[in-house]
Amino acid sequence: MREETRTEEGSGKEALLPVTSIGEHKTWEDVPMKVSLVRFVFCIVFCAFMVVALNALVEAGKPPPPPPPTPITRTVSMSTREDWDKGDDLNDVALDFALVNDLGVDELIMSIGWDDYEPTQGNYDFVWLGQFASLAATYGIKLRPYICYTPEWAGNGDWNSPPTDYNEWNDFCSALGTALSGHANVVSYEIWNEWNDEQWWAGTYSEYVDLLEVGSAALKAADTDADIVMGGLTYAHWEPIDACTQGTVEQAYEIVAVHCYREWYGKRDPLEGFFDAQWTDWFVPTVNNNGEGEPIWFNEVGFSTLDRGEAAQRFYFARAVPYLFGDDLSLGEVDHFDAYEIKDVDPNDPVIGPEDIRYLGLCNFDRTEKLAFDTVAMWVGLMDDETITSPKNDEVSLEATSGRFGDNYHYLIYRDEGGGATSQVLTIYDKRNSLTCEATLTIAGSTVTLWNQDGTSQDWTSHLDVTGLIISDIPIVANEATILEIMP
Repeated sequence: MREETRTEEGSGKEALLPVTSIGEHKTWEDVPMKVSLVRFVFCIVFCAFMVVALNALVEAGKPPPPPPPTPITRTVSMSTREDWDKGDDLNDVALDFALVNDLGVDELIMSIGWDDYEPTQGNYDFVWLGQFASLAATYGIKLRPYICYTPEWAGNGDWNSPPTDYNEWNDFCSALGTALSGHANVVSYEIWNEWNDEQWWAGTYSEYVDLLEVGSAALKAADTDADIVMGGLTYAHWEPIDACTQGTVEQAYEIVAVHCYREWYGKRDPLEGFFDAQWTDWFVPTVNNNGEGEPIWFNEVGFSTLDRGEAAQRFYFARAVPYLFGDDLSLGEVDHFDAYEIKDVDPNDPVIGPEDIRYLGLCNFDRTEKLAFDTVAMWVGLMDDETITSPKNDEVSLEATSGRFGDNYHYLIYRDEGGGATSQVLTIYDKRNSLTCEATLTIAGSTVTLWNQDGTSQDWTSHLDVTGLIISDIPIVANEATILEIMP
C-alpha cells in the first residue's frame, strides 16, 4: 500500500489517505465502507446492550409472582360411560360391563332417554332398564344415569326442547325414581346433558332451572338415597352456573358437572389451557360462594381418534388426569374424572354432531382396546378412590441432566396413605424435546415406581438417593408422559 496526499473536497485541507491504483492497489473509496461497517457493528452491540438493560429493568419492576394456590385435600373418584338403547341385547351389554371391570372403575355413567321409557304419555316401560340395573350389580358396577331427550308428545316435537308441561316431566321423574329405588347400585341422577349448548337444549337457562328443580324434587321423593347431578356443561361456563346458584336453586343438586374436550374440536386448543380466568375468577367462586361449595366433577373427558390416531388419544389421557386433578389453576377443586367412553359408536348408527364423536371410545366398536385403554386403567389404579392433596407443583424442582427442556409440564399430587404417611405421584412430559432429568422432592420417599403411559412399569428405586429426596435419570420422551409413584 502506498499513501498519497489528497485535498478534502470543500475543506481546502490536505489529508493523507490510502490510495490504490487499479489492478494492484485498494481504492480510497474503501475507507467509508470500513467506517460504515464499524458503525453498524457498534449499533448492533449497543442495541443488544440496551435490550438486556431494559429487560433487567422490566424484571426488576415486576411484582413478585403470586403465591401458589392453597392445596385442597379431598377423595377423588373415576368412572367411564357408555350409552345403550332400551331393548339392546343384555348379552352384548354384559361384554361392555366386562370392559368396565377390566378398566378398573366401578362407576358407570349412561343415558336414560325420556322418549325411550315414556314413548306415549303415561305409558312407562322400565322392564328392560330394571334388568340392565340388575345385570350391572352382578358386575359390581354403580350406575350414574343422566336423563335426557324429550318425547315428541311432551315438547315441540324436537328431542332437545323443554317440556311444554313440567307436570309431565315431574310424573316421569317420579315414576323413574320409583322404578329404580330398589336398585341400590343406582347412586345418582343427572338432569339433562350439555344444556348450555343449544344443540342439546333448545330452552333458556331459566327453563333449565325449572327442569332441574322439578326433576330433582320428584326423584328425591321417590329415591331418597340418590344424589342429583346438575347437567354437565360443555365447559366451565359462568352464565349457566350463575343461573343455577340464584335463590335456593343450589338445593336441587349435590354435584356440579363439567365436560372437557380439547385438542380435537375446531381449533384443537391445548388441554393445558382449559383452566382459564373464567374458571379461576368466576366459575369456581360462584360454586363456592353463591352455591354451597358442591364438588365439581369432570364427568365427560374425551378425545376422538378420527384423523389423529390412537397415540394422540393415549397421550391426551396420560396428561388429562394429572392436569385436571393437579394443575395449579385447577385450584384443587376437581373431585371426579370420567373417561368417555367404553367403545366407539356403531358405524351404522347416526351421531349427534360431527363425525369425530363416533370415535371417542377407549375401544373400537368391536371392543378391541385402543392404546389409551391401558393408560386410563393405569390412572384408575393410581387415583381412583384415593384421598389426594393438590396442587403441590411448587414442592418439586426439575433439572435436565441430559438434553434440555423445551415445552415441559409437571404435576405433583400427594396421596394420603394413612397414619400421617404421604405418597406422591409426579407426572412429567415435554411436548418438544426428549431428555433425561432429575427431580428434587420436598417429602422423602423410600421406593419409586416409574410408570410409562402405556401402563407398564419398572422399579426405579435404585435411582433414588440416600436422602430419599432426589430421583435421577428420569427418561422423558417427547410427547409421552412419564409418571413416578413415590411411596413413603
